[in-house]
Amino acid sequence: MVAYLHAAPPPETSTPLGGRDALALPGEGSGSVLLVGEAARPAVTEALIAEGFEPVHVEGARAALAWLGLEAGVSRPESEPARAGPVLTLPRLVIIDVDLPDGDGFSLCGVLRADARSAHLPVLLVARHPEEFHRDLAAGVGADEYLVEPVDARDVAVLARLKAGRRGEEDVYDAHTGALPLVGLVRALLSGVRSGRVVLAEDTGAFVFRHGLVVDASFHGERGSLAFRRLLCFGAGAYTVTFGPELHRGTFTLDRPFLCDQLVPGLERFEQLRVRGLPLAARLTVDFSRLAQELPSLPEDVEQVVRLFDGRRTVRAMLLECRFPEALAYEAATRLFMLGVLVPAILVEERERARESAGPPRLFEPVLAPESEPDAS
Repeated sequence: MVAYLHAAPPPETSTPLGGRDALALPGEGSGSVLLVGEAARPAVTEALIAEGFEPVHVEGARAALAWLGLEAGVSRPESEPARAGPVLTLPRLVIIDVDLPDGDGFSLCGVLRADARSAHLPVLLVARHPEEFHRDLAAGVGADEYLVEPVDARDVAVLARLKAGRRGEEDVYDAHTGALPLVGLVRALLSGVRSGRVVLAEDTGAFVFRHGLVVDASFHGERGSLAFRRLLCFGAGAYTVTFGPELHRGTFTLDRPFLCDQLVPGLERFEQLRVRGLPLAARLTVDFSRLAQELPSLPEDVEQVVRLFDGRRTVRAMLLECRFPEALAYEAATRLFMLGVLVPAILVEERERARESAGPPRLFEPVLAPESEPDAS
């Protein structure tokens, strides 16, 4: 769902993977999001509502400052209460249009950063057209992100959810794949211009992004584009997003169009298989008699999948070891299971235990001759 914020698109809603309930912050409401200028368009507003936020729209800089209870150009100590205003609490996020009827978004962001009460507020700036100096200007006034149209409303909602997890005053954010799936997070990060890294807490994995590109990744001993793809498939649990300079060259480059066009379809198919198909923890083995029957109708490359099922590997271990794309290998394993070529390893183990309990085969026991009936004569 792409929303040109300055030309209202037809209303459309979309809930990211996991749904609204999964995205709820533990123990607290999501709060309000202040949209200043033409950043408040139907698609963005509905995406924020779907995430549990309460969008509030004001037309310009003066209206925004009035709503926040702040005065332009005046820095107030944090201990001093703000003047009476229409709100008692600050929003979780401020989204500002760069072009405002009574000023510009950069200046408004600077005012928010200069006031102790609002200095910590996450701020997203949205521009109509890309300008080379905008990135530096946005960084100079302390904006958390700078986006250029067309802006995907889902990305705005994901960034809003991420920024709600700020760790104190640092540029560090805690999240969980159950609340913010990695695919949606990456898509949102690549829509902006910031640099940083994402590190999984419960899995050995991380990736580095810089100015709209993923440039490096590691996952379970792998590094590069393969590691990044597998991280998106298998990475789960808590993770930390840290924004800051990332200067090393990296191992590859991947932009948002490639992610959306080439990777996301396979990742969506993988998720469907994971939900409805073979459990990743299942241990399978090969029924060779059945394989011999089905082999003439199977592709030649299927051997690379079959040979990995030895009764000890799980489906997850097979997918991590196989060099085919994860969704393709998962589909192949599912098809082989439906054909009976792959069977649960536990069934074979139980069959072997049953044979052992019956004792050794009786190969050398003498055969007794039948007793002869007594002669009637």
